[in-house]
Amino acid sequence: LQGGKFDHADRMFSDISATWNGVLEDMSDVKELVPELFYLPEILLNQNSIDFGTTQLGDKLDCVKLPPWAENPVDFVHKHRMALESEHVSAHLHEWIDLIFGYKQRGKEAISANNVFFYITYEGTVDIDKIVDPVQQRAMQDQIAYFGQTPSQLLTTPHIKKMPLSDVLHMQTIFRNPKEVKPYSVSSPERCNLPASAIRASSDSLVVVDMEAPAAHIAQHKWQPNTPDGQGTPFLFQRAKATASPSGGSFMRMFKGASVSSGSEDWHYPQALAYPAPGIRSSSIVSITYDNEVITGGHVDNSVRLISSDGAKTLEIAHGHSAPVTCMSLSPDSTYLVTGSRDTMVLVWRIHQSGAPQSSISEPPLNSGKPTSANSNTINKNSLPDKKRKRRIEGPVQVIRGHFGEVICCCVDSDLGVVASCSDSSDVLLHSLSRGRLLRRLEGVKAHMVCLSPAGVVITWNKSLNTLSTHTINGVMISRAYFPFSCHVSCMEVSSDGQSLLIGLNPCSENNDVSRTKSKDESDCGDAESNEDVGIERLDIPSPSICFLDLHSLKVFHTLELKKGQDITTLAVNKDNTNLLVSTADKQLIVFTDPALSLKVVDQMLKLGWEGDGLSPFMK
Repeated sequence: LQGGKFDHADRMFSDISATWNGVLEDMSDVKELVPELFYLPEILLNQNSIDFGTTQLGDKLDCVKLPPWAENPVDFVHKHRMALESEHVSAHLHEWIDLIFGYKQRGKEAISANNVFFYITYEGTVDIDKIVDPVQQRAMQDQIAYFGQTPSQLLTTPHIKKMPLSDVLHMQTIFRNPKEVKPYSVSSPERCNLPASAIRASSDSLVVVDMEAPAAHIAQHKWQPNTPDGQGTPFLFQRAKATASPSGGSFMRMFKGASVSSGSEDWHYPQALAYPAPGIRSSSIVSITYDNEVITGGHVDNSVRLISSDGAKTLEIAHGHSAPVTCMSLSPDSTYLVTGSRDTMVLVWRIHQSGAPQSSISEPPLNSGKPTSANSNTINKNSLPDKKRKRRIEGPVQVIRGHFGEVICCCVDSDLGVVASCSDSSDVLLHSLSRGRLLRRLEGVKAHMVCLSPAGVVITWNKSLNTLSTHTINGVMISRAYFPFSCHVSCMEVSSDGQSLLIGLNPCSENNDVSRTKSKDESDCGDAESNEDVGIERLDIPSPSICFLDLHSLKVFHTLELKKGQDITTLAVNKDNTNLLVSTADKQLIVFTDPALSLKVVDQMLKLGWEGDGLSPFMK
């Protein structure tokens, strides 16, 4: 454009308000909003100090001037995108389609709508090949290239109106209607494999991994969300099969004493065979894939293991670290796994979905004598890897370095192509998923928990200062929230649309035992005197509780308060964000959902001709 040079300074894009007024008042000023104006704040900044020239009024062009309602480029882009995604735009979107692509693009309807442009811009009005004069032909080409073309007309009848948001059932999430959300405790929680270190809720199953990871018990329950059970619960739940053993048995009596009633029973689910490394948090070393398979770290042999949720059998073992894995995270689509370790490295693995049924890796049987040939064949078949079988855990495909100590948290997003990680002795690091190169170091940002949103927001929790912070992927701080020193964040979950954040808040431990005394940087809760932001007003939030926060401002817009002693061990939301599942330290599984949604779902199914038989196989 402009012969490969910047245009005159007076015609450059430098002021949002001036451009807005020009488009409204000048018939020849037609602008199109590029996608970057809805997601990339840096488009409004002159970070490279390029000389764009000086206007006739003597103003030197630099960063784009923002309207008074925008605090900064990040705030402008956020509000701009919120406006684009608003209900007002959705309600009138069909009218815009009619103008640009539809029946109001040409003819009498276009004239009535004042939607007429220069004739050259319309498709098919000019045949460049039939212009004999080369000068005129080039002028016509430049006109089209510099001033644009009207899109192809796709529709000749009015476009239908978009359905109102309130009528779309799968959009009625807990984040959209938080005040309508009610708690429902699952009956007989002692049979649900609780408390849990990880939970995954799909449309028909619920995988629960207990706190003993990596040697964890794994249960795969059946459930159907947003479907009333006829007894006041807005979901169906059927526990997985487990074996009951008397807790007053001869072995257990040695430890529990005679006071244990002989009628009590412990319910046991299949347990993964593992030898855990000491001093690793169980909730940090467990991930559950889309196939409902469990991946664990924290093994004494420094491995990463793929475990079946049905039977807790070891399907595959992968090695790459030279020290035990201390943290791991799956990408939202379960295609990539990142693992952090005491060896200061972060490894990226490619996860392949399950195809044919996998055989488990079994230990060789113990024989007192020399094994027979039949036994030898069995051992070779079960214990040795099949070279023809494609590995489910491929890699490591990237080896990421840069931390100076144990990696304590990591996360990955395959859509963003970013890996985020943190350690006690270094700042938060962002690396490229495809090449493993350092993208950004968030200078001065110390974190003990890190998370990525679908929109590219980096969320960090500092337990020493009790602060929750958000940054752009380019390291610009968006917001910061200060939490009371009486509580700490135990887990975080981002909404599927990337606009809201769920955090689990637990009260700080009051145990001041000398053996558990830690340094200021390692303490479970920060010291008020160590806060560098002296005088900052902190949020007044009870604990234990679950907080709903706006991800841009980090303002709490709803709180779900739990009872004393119900410290949160993990939380999970289902894919459409209509149900929140919370595991507590007192072995409770609480489901938060809007009960009215299940009635609306059933009503819609009845309108479609459903007669109730669809749930029969599930109930059986």
